[in-house]
Amino acid sequence: MNAHKPVHRVAIVGTGTIGASWATHYLVRGFDVTATDPGPTAEAALRSYVEAAWDTAASVGLAPEASPDRLSFTADMRQAVADADFVQENAPERPELKVKLFADIDDATPPDAIIASSSSGITMSVIQAECRRPERTVIGHPFNPPHVVPLVEVVGGTKTAPETIRDVMSFYAAIGNKPIHLKKELPGHVANRIQAALYREVVYLVQEGVLDVADSDDAVS
Repeated sequence: MNAHKPVHRVAIVGTGTIGASWATHYLVRGFDVTATDPGPTAEAALRSYVEAAWDTAASVGLAPEASPDRLSFTADMRQAVADADFVQENAPERPELKVKLFADIDDATPPDAIIASSSSGITMSVIQAECRRPERTVIGHPFNPPHVVPLVEVVGGTKTAPETIRDVMSFYAAIGNKPIHLKKELPGHVANRIQAALYREVVYLVQEGVLDVADSDDAVS
């Protein structure tokens, strides 16, 4: 596969809550960001989100050259990713949508770009199924909101190249995230499963009368 080039331009595909937060994070870290979403009010909602979240995101870490003016928007997905070095996809969690979308992104991006998905419930082996260059596709699953919570779970699919995992881990770490590498794919990844197990135990303890809900909140905190 081609060597991945340094990241200067980031494309955000899907600008819901997670996508908008990612856009804010990349902007405060000094990148040029091009966002795309088919929603008729998506651009206005995105710019409003960035404006509201800017000070919080900047307090975590602001690059000298960072500016919300480095955000551009287009409804044309292929145009948005055409010169991207790194793509962060945040579309709805529907397998058939993700598979088609990733194939289209793979076709439209430069061959040395990395394509990451924020997916929490669909494995990369499924998502990359129709890509011509699946070796540069990877899961980069954040926690909400990404511009505040640094944890990112990184896991490849069966066709993801080890070099892609290495470069994605390095990239996220360089921009202030805390990436962890999952060596196996599983639905929900790791942190959500740990949270679910903790929640089940708290419910059990409350039901058994060991403690009340308020005290369980304090215990978890």
